[in-house]
Amino acid sequence: MNILIQALLLIAVLLLLMILFFVNKYYIKTRSLMRYYENQGINNSYYFPLVGKYKRMLDSIKEHGDCMHYYKQLLTNQPDCKYTVTNLAHNVCIYFYDLELLNQLYKCSDLVKHQFGVEIFKQVMAGLVFNEGEEHSRKRKILSQAFHYQLLQNMIPQLSQIYEEFFEKIRNKRVSDCIMMGQEIVAESIVRLFFSNSFQGLKFKGKTMTEAVSGIIERVGSMAKSASYALFGKICFSFGQMASVKKDLKQIKEIYKEIITNRINSTNLEELQHKKQKDLIDYLIESKGISKIESEESITIDQIIEEFVTFQVAGLDSSGHTLGMVLYYLCIFPECKQKLVEEIEQTIKTPDDLNTESIKKMKYLGAFVNEVLRYYSVADQIFPRTCNKDIQIGDLIIKKGTQVNVGIIENHYNPKYFKDPHQFNPMRWLDGSLDKLNSYAFNPFSSGKHNCIGQHFAQLEIKVGIIKFLQEFDLELDQDYKFILKFSFLTEPLNPIPITFKSKKQ
Repeated sequence: MNILIQALLLIAVLLLLMILFFVNKYYIKTRSLMRYYENQGINNSYYFPLVGKYKRMLDSIKEHGDCMHYYKQLLTNQPDCKYTVTNLAHNVCIYFYDLELLNQLYKCSDLVKHQFGVEIFKQVMAGLVFNEGEEHSRKRKILSQAFHYQLLQNMIPQLSQIYEEFFEKIRNKRVSDCIMMGQEIVAESIVRLFFSNSFQGLKFKGKTMTEAVSGIIERVGSMAKSASYALFGKICFSFGQMASVKKDLKQIKEIYKEIITNRINSTNLEELQHKKQKDLIDYLIESKGISKIESEESITIDQIIEEFVTFQVAGLDSSGHTLGMVLYYLCIFPECKQKLVEEIEQTIKTPDDLNTESIKKMKYLGAFVNEVLRYYSVADQIFPRTCNKDIQIGDLIIKKGTQVNVGIIENHYNPKYFKDPHQFNPMRWLDGSLDKLNSYAFNPFSSGKHNCIGQHFAQLEIKVGIIKFLQEFDLELDQDYKFILKFSFLTEPLNPIPITFKSKKQ
């Protein structure tokens, strides 16, 4: 009996110690640091156990059908707000909105990507977006040699072909989830950006290479969103699902490596110079930016594979969601759709007219895409960054270990920069009111040295998509569709977007 009592007492003590540990870590220390910033003048402070600002987002869904409603209204209701502070688990994060402070933040060299959330993706990929310091600068310089005007021009026929292939699947049919369709299109476009048709016909476990990589990304994303990861962190990587993901991805990368190695070994540089349709691998071979041995001027085959997988992750979510939302906005704003149709008919009279020069001339198309990027703001913030020492931004002294971030969507809805920000109005980009707009006020692809290297390609694939869809189809959204915006990794519709694509060619 005494042994049982002692065991129960021991369990009680251990439970008490565990409770005290969690209370200290997730409340006392967190609230203490938040009060430190409140005392420096951050008036907008929000704490909620574990989930922080995401509780506010959940409340916004229930009350307004939009997870970002509070943040879209923030700078209307508090026009002088420069920053806010909140928590996520035990971490304290400051969000900046003031443009001068954002300028200082982007130039600060004492920040590194916060590991929570990022570390799970780094288990399976090591592309540019996850690199820091000199390694980031070196890789970006090499990859930038390939991301130039001619590559984008060469991609237009490929993009047209991809859209036409998908059109055969959806002609006169109802697509129940247009964002998922957008992700499939974007995934295939990234494959061809890097490798043209090198993977045509290849299968992995019965799936195309695009489907296989997309499936792995979904599995990793599910792990990153799991409750077990939120509570126990990277210890979850030791369990079976991550091992299975790594095994599959290793086999896929070996297939990629064999194909790229064969491409390098079989490429005649003189013939390559005269090749008309080049992909990113061609340009890297031509500029000696890819080799079997890493150097200051080149990256290895393994590293280019990492870049490809990373591009898939970034593109599937951001561009895939944006393409799906573009189709939704074309349905609910018919006056915008009609203006686009008229501009397309005036500019693109033959297939050969679809090129970078003609797309540049289509001013309303550019304005429409900008307004989608502002109004939807698929990424409401950048990757959180952590101070690796005490720093000062403006008058604010920020302690080592604090997270900092950029309030992108708050400024996209800031009436100081955008008149009637809650109205979808592409004409705001053409009436001269935004000619001197500060780049930090409209920031869909981030800014500074960590901005999105693929942003011009992302915009091109969206613009080509709009042209092709409106040339080919009349779009009809289900009449009873209810749009509610939730938050996953990105902002996205709670209910899949269902659209019927009626062919214009009977």
